[in-house]
Amino acid sequence: MEVLFEPAVITSLLVSLFIAMLSKRLTRLGEYFISHISLLPKKVRTKIRVLKWRYRKTLILTARNQHNVTWAIVRTYTFLMFFVVVITLYLMLITIGPLKGIGNLPASVQAFIASPIYIFEVLWLLQKYKAQVLVKVAGKRVTKPSI
Repeated sequence: MEVLFEPAVITSLLVSLFIAMLSKRLTRLGEYFISHISLLPKKVRTKIRVLKWRYRKTLILTARNQHNVTWAIVRTYTFLMFFVVVITLYLMLITIGPLKGIGNLPASVQAFIASPIYIFEVLWLLQKYKAQVLVKVAGKRVTKPSI
């Protein structure tokens, strides 16, 4: 049980929690920097604007079908479940399995071993953001049902 209190395990758990809690603010910060940095060439800014427009158009077309919105929500929770299962599996492997001595390995090897945790976390956070935006767009685009 003392294996759970090793710096590598604590650090990876804290980084995961930090990224999950601040994901929305980090996204807004990145969008602010991209849209307000004038050092980018005009072609790059135009390309970013076109990509944003295409993304918005795709969101609007997807939001028209309620099944697509439901599918996005289901994918979000599926990625969340994968993330939780991978964390649980790694904690079990660290406490009773072959990863008991992970704290003795170099930091780069520890990061490589823990990379599936971060991959599933990033997939979950990206899908969560997409689903939130899709639900917001779908909510704005509600029309009167035809009788």
